Amino acid sequence: MGILKRKINEIWEDFPITVKITLWYTVFVVVLIFILLTSSFAIADKMTGDVNQRELTGVVNEMASDMVSDSDEFDDFDDGIYFVRYNNQGIETDGMSPKGFDLTLKQSENTVSIYKKNGEKFYYYDKKIDGSDGEWVRGIVPVNKLSEEVNRMLLTILILSPLLLIIIIYGGYKIIKKALRPVAKISDTATEIQKNGDFSKRIEIDDGQDEIHKMANAFNEMLNSLENFYLREKQFSSDVSHELRTPVSVILTESQYSLDYADTMEEAKDSFSVIQRQAKRMSELINQIMELSKIEKQIGTPSDKINLSETVEKILGDYKNLFVEKNIEMTKEIEENISITGDKIMIERLFDNLLNNAMKFTKDKINVRLYSEDEKCVLEVEDNGIGISEQDKELIWKRFYQVNDSRNKKINKGFGLGLFLVSKIIEQHGGTIDVESILNEGTKFIAKFKRD
Repeated sequence: MGILKRKINEIWEDFPITVKITLWYTVFVVVLIFILLTSSFAIADKMTGDVNQRELTGVVNEMASDMVSDSDEFDDFDDGIYFVRYNNQGIETDGMSPKGFDLTLKQSENTVSIYKKNGEKFYYYDKKIDGSDGEWVRGIVPVNKLSEEVNRMLLTILILSPLLLIIIIYGGYKIIKKALRPVAKISDTATEIQKNGDFSKRIEIDDGQDEIHKMANAFNEMLNSLENFYLREKQFSSDVSHELRTPVSVILTESQYSLDYADTMEEAKDSFSVIQRQAKRMSELINQIMELSKIEKQIGTPSDKINLSETVEKILGDYKNLFVEKNIEMTKEIEENISITGDKIMIERLFDNLLNNAMKFTKDKINVRLYSEDEKCVLEVEDNGIGISEQDKELIWKRFYQVNDSRNKKINKGFGLGLFLVSKIIEQHGGTIDVESILNEGTKFIAKFKRD
């Protein structure tokens, strides 16, 4: 029994969804038709019985009334109704009765009674004749389950039911198939994407507001996100491979050279120094990539209250000796007790990157300002370096982008991830960042956050 049930379930699961829905509502329609037909037969039977009873009482009363004035008005049969005449002792004296009816049944005035025998059913009604010597007239009608007209109607319905069911099933199947066409397109599109790896495919459907159209539109939005993610990861992999290729090549070359040609410790140290520098470069790149991955995967932003004034002062204090070492004049204007909501580590990282960027390209001055502006706070980091061209202003926020050699490539030893990280942190905190720059005069980065 268990094996059979499992086999049936396997067969059922292989059916298309349109067939499953069609079978389900077909069962429902069959049950509904069965209930309707059964109810129709029962109602028709009752209605026929009621009609027969009303007709029987009417005819018997009319005949009894006529016999009061003229006893010859008695008829033994009229329009399917049998009539029997009884004397005051309940003995049949005249009339006619249907086969199988018991004429000895006791009279009961003004009541339609039922007599059943051998599967036959009869209605009979007794009426005493007024002014007579206790005489009675009885009307008897054999009860058919259905009248001839009702019988023909129900028989016609019964015959046409299979044809009607076929029409309902076929029409319903077509309607369901059309309604679920977007689902089929979703399945086909997903299969094609899986087969070809082409995330540019979309589900082509007509305009609509029903649940299936909404699902198809949601699927298209999901494909947009997947395509963007796929393209970003593809570009990211390409950029990382490009950035790592050079230090890896240098490390391999230097190590091979040292193995083949280094005869003294001094020569070996020179090779080790090159290898160490390139290894540090790779380590820095990997750390930045990990930070970027963490930021991009983070869902939501911690809602910690951050005293931005204290954070900026603390970081500037950490950089104090480095400014002296690089002969950089640092000036600051920090408004006290400015607070924002966010991730403290990410905000520190943002300011670190802006400050490092300024240190790379400044000539000898950096100015940091933090102040309130309406319901926002503004953080400015300004240098007096060579500036950024108009065409580069939009590009500096892209991943791995670095300004060309004219911006002192000898000093710029980064990877083009710092400002990209800044833009992502700003985005996650619902802030904005702009850049103002004049070539050969300097650059100012302006970050704005909602103030607590």
